[in-house]
Amino acid sequence: MKSLIFGYGQTGKSFEKYLTNKNIVFDIYDDDVNKLPEAHQGRHISPAFNSLENYKDIYISPGIKLQNYLTREQITNLNLKSDLDIFFLEHNSFKIGITGTNGKSTLVHFLEQALNHSSSAIALGNIGNPVLENLNHQKKYSVIEASSYQLEKMERNLFDLAIITNIEQDHIKFHGTFKRYKEAKLRICRDKIKTILCDGHDYETIAKKIAKDLEPNSNYDDLKLSSLPHRLEEFAERFIDDSKSTNSSSLKHAISKLDFSGTLIICGDPDKECLDEIIIKGPKRVYIFGKHRKDLLKVIKHENIKDFATLDEALKDLKSSNDSSKILFSPGNPSGKDFQNFSERGQYFKNKVLKYFGE
Repeated sequence: MKSLIFGYGQTGKSFEKYLTNKNIVFDIYDDDVNKLPEAHQGRHISPAFNSLENYKDIYISPGIKLQNYLTREQITNLNLKSDLDIFFLEHNSFKIGITGTNGKSTLVHFLEQALNHSSSAIALGNIGNPVLENLNHQKKYSVIEASSYQLEKMERNLFDLAIITNIEQDHIKFHGTFKRYKEAKLRICRDKIKTILCDGHDYETIAKKIAKDLEPNSNYDDLKLSSLPHRLEEFAERFIDDSKSTNSSSLKHAISKLDFSGTLIICGDPDKECLDEIIIKGPKRVYIFGKHRKDLLKVIKHENIKDFATLDEALKDLKSSNDSSKILFSPGNPSGKDFQNFSERGQYFKNKVLKYFGE
C-alpha cells in the first residue's frame, strides 16, 4: 500500500525526502495543488477524503487541521505519523524540546551555542531546520523548537528534557480556544518528562544554566553568546529589526524591554490570535503597511496611526518627517501574504532601510 504526505510545506517536503530515501511509494496532498511537485499534480483525493483509509501511513504536516477534512471517528482509524515521532525513534541524540508562546527561538539559539561550547549540539525543528533532514547528524544534543502544531500531533513524548518559556494567548484560530492551545503546549511535559519552566526573559542566562546542568564540568561564566537574528537587532544607528515578533505579546515585550517611545512599524496577518483589539502604549506613532493593513487597522489601537500600501511608502514618509527618534520594526503578527517568513521580511526591512537611509 502507498503512503500519503498530507500538506506540502517545509515539513511536507522533509517527509518527501525521508520517504524517497526509504524507497516508500507515496502520494502528496495539499489544498494548493500548484505547490506540489509536477509528478503529483495530476493525482486527486476526493473532497470527502473517503480514500484516506486506503493509505498505509499518513505523514501529517504540523499545520494541517484534520478536523477540517474528517470526522473524529475517521481520524481515529488512520495511521498518522508526525515528524517528531519519526525522529524520536530513529535518532539517538539527547533530545531537548523547547516550546512556549515567546522566547523559544531565542532560547534554542542560545542553548545550541552554549552546548557547542562544551560539547556538540544542533538546533532543529520549528526554528527552520526540519528534524527529518537531520536524521544523520552526529551531535550529542538535539535542541528542538516544538510548535503547538507539532506537539498536538506527537503520539509519544520521547524528549529527554522539556523546557517551557511561557504560555500566552496565540494560535486561537487553529486550536479553537486558549485552553486547547495550552493543552497542546503542555504535551511537551507529559509522560513524566523532566520539565524546566523558565523564570523571566533572560534567556542567555537560562541557556547557560541549563548547559551547566547538562555539562557540569564546563565553565560558562565568560561565554559570550550571539543574539538571534531579527530579534531586537539594532542597525543603521537608529533602526531596530524585531521581525521575529509574530504575536502581540512578543510585540508588547519588545516595547517594554526597550522602553520604546519612537516610531513603531507593524505588518502581517492578525487573524491567528482572534483578538478584538491590540492596545499600543509607548511609541509616539504607529505605521502599518502591507496586504493586511485593513485588518490591522481594525484591531490596532493608538492615537497616532498611519497606514501605507508598501514599506517603501512608509519609509519615504519617515524620511520626509525629519524625525531623528528610533524606529522599531516589530510586526507582532505572522507574515501572512506579505512575506514567506519572518527571516525574509526582516532582511527585506533591512535592505529597504539601507536604501532610503544608508548605513
